[in-house]
Amino acid sequence: MKKIIILLIVIIGVTNISYGQTKEQDIVRLLNITNAKEQAAQMFDLMLPNLMSMVPQVPNAFWTAFRASLDLDAFVRLMIPIYDKHFTQNDIRELIRFYESPIGRKFLEVTPAFTRDSYLVGEQWGQQMAIDIVEELTKQGYF
Repeated sequence: MKKIIILLIVIIGVTNISYGQTKEQDIVRLLNITNAKEQAAQMFDLMLPNLMSMVPQVPNAFWTAFRASLDLDAFVRLMIPIYDKHFTQNDIRELIRFYESPIGRKFLEVTPAFTRDSYLVGEQWGQQMAIDIVEELTKQGYF
């Protein structure tokens, strides 16, 4: 009986070790598990060609240096209040459990390619929408 009780205490203790003492600590852990910094860098990299085309006179060295200077930790700090506002601490812990599960790890593994593909589709959709708007405005006599 003592062995069972000790085993339960160890299991419960190990389960709780994976969480922080505060909600903010859990949010930071979630952001780390979900590669928030890497995702922010990827979004910048996806936007970079559009930024470069807007100011073609700017040399590539500028963009390389700017990319290297991104404060990705600041991005994580800015995300904490958003997670805090929309999720309870229990929600955050459930998300941690999900992302540590096999399907959660797979989701994280495919997220970079999924994000890139989604961005490209969104960009195409936005371009077509801009064409449609100009056509409709022209048809209605605004141009």
